[in-house]
Amino acid sequence: MAVLRPKTGSPSLSFRLRFPKVVAELERETLGILEGSWDSGDMERASEIAGNLAEACRVEGLREAAAMARSIASLMKVPPEQIRPILVPFREKLDELLGYLRSSVYELLSGAG
Repeated sequence: MAVLRPKTGSPSLSFRLRFPKVVAELERETLGILEGSWDSGDMERASEIAGNLAEACRVEGLREAAAMARSIASLMKVPPEQIRPILVPFREKLDELLGYLRSSVYELLSGAG
């Protein structure tokens, strides 16, 4: 999947510098949850990070990355008792979404997108 560029040019330098850090932070937060934390505060934090990332991606014209981050934000709002019975597909979906964001970081920084 290619990163969509804004029509007015490439994302700002500030965004390009922060994007990899925020994706890494989101990844750490979700990994902690999946490893057994399931703390509502941790899940809320992950949802907040993903929601803010989605908005930043939208503003910078990265529509697909924004959609992936929004999906993660939504998944983090699902109560743990509803996730546990479907943990394997839940984990796979999070891995897929985070993988897309990691690819977006690479494409953005390498200019490949």
